[in-house]
Amino acid sequence: MKANKLFAIALAALTLVGFNACKPDPEPKPDEEPTLALDQTSLQLEAGATATITATVEATWASSDETVATVAGDGKTAVVTAVAEGNAIITATTAGGQTKTCVVLVSKKGGEDPGNKTIDAKRIWPVVLDAVTAEKNASIIAGDFRVNDVDNHLYIWASGETYTGTDALGLNYFGNSEGYIALIVAAPAGWSGLGFCIENAAAITAMQTLKAAIVADPDKYFLHIGIKATTPGNHQFYTFGTDATSFNIGTAAIEKGAVIGDFERDGAWHGFDIPLSTYVNAIAAADVKAGINIFCVLSGNAAGSQLNLDAVYFYEK
Repeated sequence: MKANKLFAIALAALTLVGFNACKPDPEPKPDEEPTLALDQTSLQLEAGATATITATVEATWASSDETVATVAGDGKTAVVTAVAEGNAIITATTAGGQTKTCVVLVSKKGGEDPGNKTIDAKRIWPVVLDAVTAEKNASIIAGDFRVNDVDNHLYIWASGETYTGTDALGLNYFGNSEGYIALIVAAPAGWSGLGFCIENAAAITAMQTLKAAIVADPDKYFLHIGIKATTPGNHQFYTFGTDATSFNIGTAAIEKGAVIGDFERDGAWHGFDIPLSTYVNAIAAADVKAGINIFCVLSGNAAGSQLNLDAVYFYEK
């Protein structure tokens, strides 16, 4: 099951670090060009903003779409200027033919209008929720599944190879500057996925209580997801550690589950409310225990696709 795979690979990655640490990098031969690398492989900019990319080797620079972002540079340094909302790829090319790229994602100047989004629920169990909003809604938080990097974790499958982290630009789903989950699919030949894993005793008990409540009265319970992007791309979600609860947001399924809808790729937040009654049999069969991935996302292999998530919580209506 993919959920267990995410967790296992994350731990395996920790045990493999260092085996080749003592092996020196081979020195380039006198007639070989040094290896090209960039200090930035992805950028998120508001229209009108600039950023600098530095290369290890002198290069020429080009933009895949100058209506979105331009680049000016001749040598090891280039300045990227964000022009308009969208995405572009900046390519550095050396005299010896090496190339490296940087994905540039441009949002509207001033960020999006968050509207007046509030939580309308009797009780909530947050997975991704900023501290300001959590404090405002403290009286209805029945269990807390948010990442604390102690015993509630976010694990990325093949970390650093499938998703890369980016700056959370603009306001979050609830209209404040507390930030949100901001990732980009990095590997065109890979498979991107992540899972929110709980080991906290109180969180496990809360998840068991939530499971029992859903099974007893499924029509009252929902999963809320806030998502935004300026790029195309599909995302598959599932929860309770079982892909039998899978559903997709986008234009096509990643692996399994129905496509429940898409959203406008306008850089503004969009909310989805998924009825958990649809998956009550799968949830009833779920084994809720320490190490369960309570919420997972797969984003396929579309390099440059954004995964911006906020306001992810279970709730009772």
